Amino acid sequence: MNTNEEIRVLRAAQSDPQAFTPLYAANHALIFRFIHRRTNQRELSADLTQQVFLKALLALPGYEPRGLPLRAWLYRIALNELRMYWRKKKEVVMDLSWAEVRELRAEVGLEEQEEDMLRLTLALSRLPVAKARLIELRYFDGASFAEIGQVMGIAEDAAKMRVHRILRSMRQYLGSRA
Repeated sequence: MNTNEEIRVLRAAQSDPQAFTPLYAANHALIFRFIHRRTNQRELSADLTQQVFLKALLALPGYEPRGLPLRAWLYRIALNELRMYWRKKKEVVMDLSWAEVRELRAEVGLEEQEEDMLRLTLALSRLPVAKARLIELRYFDGASFAEIGQVMGIAEDAAKMRVHRILRSMRQYLGSRA
């Protein structure tokens, strides 16, 4: 769905909740994967995904796109749902696969070997949660810096700068462990 079509459907959905269905269909799998990667529990991910869309639907009358795709707003709602869950459970999970981290591997100079996957997982696990979220959004979810900024509540330039600083520190960490 292109941006103009998405805005048209959003406007219709603000007065008719049934019109939200195509937006739900277009974004459900994306938000589910975003949540599942962080919980690694299918049922929990499904429940949290439903909460995200329920909250989005309830807040839709006051939503303004601000030039970003709807998924940026949905990511932010999903991240808030995950934060509430983690506050209760005190656990953070990250499920990685080589296919998802191809670009990140290239950025930090790793090859597709089991040992490098372990090193990358260790480097990511050592990051504070907020920094790990930035890397996950950029490299695992394919979010733009503008979307990351919206999700994390920071400017686009700040998101770009933070990601590059995190990558630099990961390169240094991984280089010292070679």
